[in-house]
Amino acid sequence: MSTRLAWTIPALVLAALTTSCSSSSNNTTAPAPVPGPNFSVAFPGKGTLAVPGTSNKIVFNDVGSWGYRCVPHGGSGMIGTINVLAGPPVDSALVRVGYDGTNTDVLRFFPDAVTIHAGGYVRWINVSQMTVHTASRP
Repeated sequence: MSTRLAWTIPALVLAALTTSCSSSSNNTTAPAPVPGPNFSVAFPGKGTLAVPGTSNKIVFNDVGSWGYRCVPHGGSGMIGTINVLAGPPVDSALVRVGYDGTNTDVLRFFPDAVTIHAGGYVRWINVSQMTVHTASRP
């Protein structure tokens, strides 16, 4: 009789576990993307590292991670990310357009990822001789 009890208890525990857990879902709708700031700024003024061209500044109040790109050069890898954290301090970040940390007139944002707090801003400055760059989201 103790053998029958030894087999019955684990079977009851397993039955209780499997009936109380469910992994099925009838939800066929993907979650909605998190909305974020939309922006598009252009850099019509040529510049250099010593004398930057066009400068644009945008304040970010929404917390999240926001990707952006240069419209004509996004396919060439000219993309960036702005990470916005909650709370103070209000701060800023500087992104050089057309720079890779060493050379100008390259299809890059430098740095390509920045982190600020909500209420802070990102400022982009054109340090290349090109006037067709943008910083755009989405």
